[in-house]
Amino acid sequence: MGFDDLEDAAAQQDADDADNADDAGEAKSKPMPDTNQTDRQQSEPSTENDGNDWKRRPAFPYDDASQEAIYPRSDTWDEFEDILDFEVKRELRDAGLRDIPKREYHEALLKLAMENPDRLAELVIDGRKS
Repeated sequence: MGFDDLEDAAAQQDADDADNADDAGEAKSKPMPDTNQTDRQQSEPSTENDGNDWKRRPAFPYDDASQEAIYPRSDTWDEFEDILDFEVKRELRDAGLRDIPKREYHEALLKLAMENPDRLAELVIDGRKS
């Protein structure tokens, strides 16, 4: 039907890949570098101990992060970003923190919700009423 040309292109690419492997004497592909190892090396804390190390390190390494989607209403998200930009980030700058990854804000947001489950339930109920 509408995807016949896509199937033909995929078949042609498979054939081309097979020809290229034969031409190269069936060369073996190189393994991908272990990016987790380099990420871990970069995220290791520095050995300097000037009292401000906690300001330079992320709250948790990327390896510990879980990617999940959230689906707020557009106006709620816009208001959240405004509060984040104009209030939260200002307070963090006053504490000497800059360039905070979004995952750290999201982590704090989830912890706030976990500390206030009754309020979270109230907001869900209120959202249903409106």
